[in-house]
Amino acid sequence: MKINKTILLGALTMLALSANAKVVDSSVATVNSKPILSSQYDKMTKAVLAQYEQRAPQVLKDQNSVNAIKAEVLNQMISEELMLQAAQKEGIKVKDSELTEAINSIKQRFFVDQTGKERSKKEAEEAFNAALKEEGMTYKQFEENTKKQLAVRKMADSIVKANAKMPTEQDVQQLFDDIQILMKGDKEGAQKIGQERVAVALPLAAKLNQLTAEQIKISPVFIKADKTLSKNALKDKENEAKKIRKEIKNGKITMLDAIKLYSDDKTPLATGGEVILIRGIMPKDFDDKIFNVNVGDISEPLQTDGGYYIIRVNEKKAKQDVTLDQIKNELGQYIYAANMQKAMEEYLVSLQKKADVKVMIKFDYKEPAKETATEAKTDTKTEA
Repeated sequence: MKINKTILLGALTMLALSANAKVVDSSVATVNSKPILSSQYDKMTKAVLAQYEQRAPQVLKDQNSVNAIKAEVLNQMISEELMLQAAQKEGIKVKDSELTEAINSIKQRFFVDQTGKERSKKEAEEAFNAALKEEGMTYKQFEENTKKQLAVRKMADSIVKANAKMPTEQDVQQLFDDIQILMKGDKEGAQKIGQERVAVALPLAAKLNQLTAEQIKISPVFIKADKTLSKNALKDKENEAKKIRKEIKNGKITMLDAIKLYSDDKTPLATGGEVILIRGIMPKDFDDKIFNVNVGDISEPLQTDGGYYIIRVNEKKAKQDVTLDQIKNELGQYIYAANMQKAMEEYLVSLQKKADVKVMIKFDYKEPAKETATEAKTDTKTEA
C-alpha cells in the first residue's frame, strides 16, 4: 500500500517539532548503525494516523491498511535517514537565510488555531513555545532538526536536477494520444499501449473526462425508498414525491425550501441547494432520463435503488473537446513530476543497496492486488 503523500507530508511538518526530543528508548531500526528510536517512530505513526482520521477515516477501519500505513511510515523514516546521511557525506550546506525562512514558515502555522480562528503575533508565539514544551525539546533542538530537513530537501533537489529527464515534445504527444485512447474507452487501444503507459495516463484521462463531460447543474429532492419496501409502501413514497413536485410546480414552495423540508439528503444545502451532475457517474438509464429534462423544468419522480428524486435542471453544459495545445504545458509538468519521482526512487534504491539497514519490528499485512492493463477500466467516464 502506498501511503497518502499529502497526509504524510503534513505529519512530517508537524513532527519537525519533535524528532530531536530527549528520549532514551529502544530502536525500531538502524541505518548504518544510526538508530531510529521507538519514540520517534511512535510519534510519526500517531501523527499520520491522526491525519487519516481527519481526511480518510474509512481507511482506518481495515487493520490490513493500518498495518501497511505503519510499515510505510517506517520505510519513509529510513529513506529520510539515508538521505540525511547522503547529504552530510556530500557536504550539503544550509544557509542561515534558508533556515530563517523555513522556521518562519513553520511558525506561520501557529497564527491560526484548530478552529480556524486567527491568533495575534504574541498568541502565535505562545502557541509555538507551548508545542516545543509539549514535545520536551528546546528551540535549539528544533532549529537543528529543521536544518537537517532542509539539507535532505536540498539533497533531493540536487538528485532530481541531475537525473530527472525533461519531457520532449514526443513524450507529451504520446501521453496525449494515450489519454485520448482511454477517454474513448478503447480497450483494444489500451492493450496495445501496455500496462505502464495506461497507469500513467489513466488518472489524467479520468480527470479530463470529468472536466469536459456533459454536465448539468441541478437542484434535487430525494425521498428515501429502499426497494425492500412493500409495493404499497413504495407507492406511498412515490405519491409523496409527486405531491412535493406539485407543490413546487404550483409555486407553493421553492426548490430550496423543498430540500430543507422534505429531502432525505441535505448535502445540496452546503452548496446553496445545487449540485453538478456529470454524465456517466450515475447508471445509464438514470442519466438518459435526467439529461433529457429541459432547463427550468422539474422532473417527474425518478426511481433509483435508494428512492425517488425530484430534480429541477438549472443549467446545462455540453461535452467539450480538448486539444493538445490546451493542455500541453500541464502534460509536460505531469511527465516531469513523474520523472522526478522515478529519479528519487532509483536513487533511494541505490542508497539502500549500499547501506546497512536493520529493521527490528515486523508488520503483518498484504499488498492489494494490482490491476493489469487489460483489467484496468478504460472507460474513464466511470472513474471520475
